[in-house]
Amino acid sequence: MKIIQFRYDSDNLGYLIHDGEEAVAIDPGDPGFVLDYIREAGLRLKEIRNTHSHSDHTSGNRTLADKTGAPVVDSTGADHFYIGEEMIEVIPTPGHTRDSVCFKGEGWVITGDTLFIANVGNCLPGLAGTFRESLDRLLQLPDETVIYPGHDYTERSLRRAREIEPDNPDIKRFTDSYNPPPIVSTIGDEKRINPYLRTDEPAVIAYLRENGKDVERSLGRFQSFLE
Repeated sequence: MKIIQFRYDSDNLGYLIHDGEEAVAIDPGDPGFVLDYIREAGLRLKEIRNTHSHSDHTSGNRTLADKTGAPVVDSTGADHFYIGEEMIEVIPTPGHTRDSVCFKGEGWVITGDTLFIANVGNCLPGLAGTFRESLDRLLQLPDETVIYPGHDYTERSLRRAREIEPDNPDIKRFTDSYNPPPIVSTIGDEKRINPYLRTDEPAVIAYLRENGKDVERSLGRFQSFLE
C-alpha cells in the first residue's frame, strides 16, 4: 500500500492511495496530478472519495470522474472499503462538517479537516461537544498511527502551540525534527503538542485563564480554543 500526498492551492493536501494496480483518490483537488500519476504508474482509479463536502476538497471530483470513469463515492454511512487487498476503515468524525470522515489503513489515518498538525479544523456552531468526541475517537488509535492532514498549517500552528505552552519540550522536539515532505504527524505527537487535545494540562488551563477564557469545564476549555 502506497500513500501519495500532493499539495494544491495554497495549503490543501490531497491523496492517492494504491495497492497493486488499484487506486483511490482522496480529496483530489489537483486532478491533473492524479491523472499524470496513474498514467505513469499504470494504475486503475477505482473510486474518488472525500473527507468532507467543502468545495476546496471536492473541486477535482468531476474532472477526475469524467477523465477516468471512476465513481465519486459518498463515504458517509459506510464503515469500510477496499483498495486492492487492504481494507480501509471509514471513521465518522462530525464537527468540522456534519459529514466529516477519516480514512484509516494499517498504521495510518487521513484526517481531512478534522485534525491537523498541532491544530484542528473549524467547528460548526453547536457541535463543539460532537467535535470533541470525534477527536477523542481518533485519539483511541495507537500512538504510532501516522496522521495525514487535509491542510498544511504546520508552521503557524506550531508557533501558537509554543505560545500556549512555552515550556513544553515535546513541541521543541517535534519542531526540530520535523522534515517534510510528507506533511505528517502521529497520534502520539498530537497528544504531546496539540493544544486543542491538551485542554486538561495545567499550562494550557493557565494560558486560558490569563486570557479570560472559561477554564471550569474541559469542554468549555476546548470551546475557548475554537472561538
